This record gives sequence, C-alpha cells and structure tokens, in this order.
Amino acid sequence: MYRGKIAGKEVIVRLGNRVSRRYFYDNKIYNMVLSYGETAFKKGQETFCIYNDRVGLIVAEVEKHDIPIIRIDYIIENENVYE
Repeated sequence: MYRGKIAGKEVIVRLGNRVSRRYFYDNKIYNMVLSYGETAFKKGQETFCIYNDRVGLIVAEVEKHDIPIIRIDYIIENENVYE
C-alpha cells in the first residue's frame, strides 16, 4: 500500500492480490499510477489503464471512500501486449 496526493487530495494506491506478489516493492508503479491517475480523477473515471514500455499494461480501478483508493488489479506484461 502506498499513500500519495492527487490534485492536493490524499489517495491510497493498493495492489491487488495477483499483482502484489510480483510488484510489491516497485515504487515506479505507484508513482506512475499517481501521475496518470490525476487525469482519471479529473474525468471522474472508475477504471483506467496505463501503458508503459518497461512494465506493460496496468489496469486500475478507483474506489470512492473518505480517502479514495486506486486498486491495481492486473498488470499485463509487456511481452503479452500486442498492437
């Protein structure tokens, strides 16, 4: 779990069970989700995807609570992403 700020508001970024086993200590994923998540928050999206050359496709969901939670459910590795 990682706490950060999006547009001046505190949010929590949490990895889903499948993702946490492999990427638990990868702060780059947390920071990437925080930076791209700001656009999703502004648009009011409940789910969003981020593509990164190094990691692959990150699928995240926004849970609206007192402190919003961005849950990363899936990471589709780069070698499995096709154009």
